[in-house]
Amino acid sequence: MNEPPMTIRDAWVLNALMENTGDSIYIKDRQSRLWRVSRKMAASLGYDDPANIYGKTDIELFGEEFGSKTMEDDQQVMESGRPKMGYIESYVNKHGDTNWTSSTKMPLRNDAGEIIGLLGITREINDLKHSEIGYQWLSTHDPLTSLANRYLLSDRIEQAIFHAKRNRCLFALLFIDLNDFKKVNDVAGHEKGDYFLKKLAQVLTRNVRSSDTVARIGGDEFVVLLDGLNSVEEAERVAHKLVEVIRGQVDEVGHIITASVGVSTYPVDGETSEELLKAADGAMYEAKEDYRKFKNGKEEG
Repeated sequence: MNEPPMTIRDAWVLNALMENTGDSIYIKDRQSRLWRVSRKMAASLGYDDPANIYGKTDIELFGEEFGSKTMEDDQQVMESGRPKMGYIESYVNKHGDTNWTSSTKMPLRNDAGEIIGLLGITREINDLKHSEIGYQWLSTHDPLTSLANRYLLSDRIEQAIFHAKRNRCLFALLFIDLNDFKKVNDVAGHEKGDYFLKKLAQVLTRNVRSSDTVARIGGDEFVVLLDGLNSVEEAERVAHKLVEVIRGQVDEVGHIITASVGVSTYPVDGETSEELLKAADGAMYEAKEDYRKFKNGKEEG
């Protein structure tokens, strides 16, 4: 494993940090192999000597499921050149103990500006995990339905874009808007309307894969992120399925609920989060216009 070029002063500063910091600090090369780790990090993983970890990957240290995710995060940081900051996660060390951490990863560059690896800083928050995780959860989730909020959805879309580029696959956004839901709140009251939205959130979650993301981004607006698709038709099939699932729900005053759904797929309809959300939103409004025409024609007939 090639070591990054380093001056004597750089080495002295790095060694001082690695030996004395209270945080877990590590440096990885472009292949996500650990080049240096702090004594604190080695101890938290159950190792007496930091050198015993050098050259290892997260898969070797944490197992396939967790290690693959963190290494994909590494590559996203190094390929995009953008840091990933302040995210909370947990891992199990070799003694079977669970540690909760708040982590930051940032690209490491040489004098020429080329990215040669990454620097990571991880702080254990075991004593604060309930309050910290509670705060983190509230900042990324809708408090009414417990679904992802717009902030978390945007982050998941960015991850999906990275994953799709690396694996040459598709993903889709389904923009869902309930038809005439205002009448539920007007007739039954907002409390019962909120209760219905919570039930609907559970229904949507049960009818997609665990790897997909269901988000509430407005009063009666939801977005579903379908990751790792092989074709546009897959997204359309799920959209039709959810339309029928929603049609099977009855609100608090006995009305059958319907929804308008718009679909956008990466990279066909956009290559950024903003473009994809705008395309799905536009397709939803077209579907809603068709619903209104159908409804008006039915009432006139």
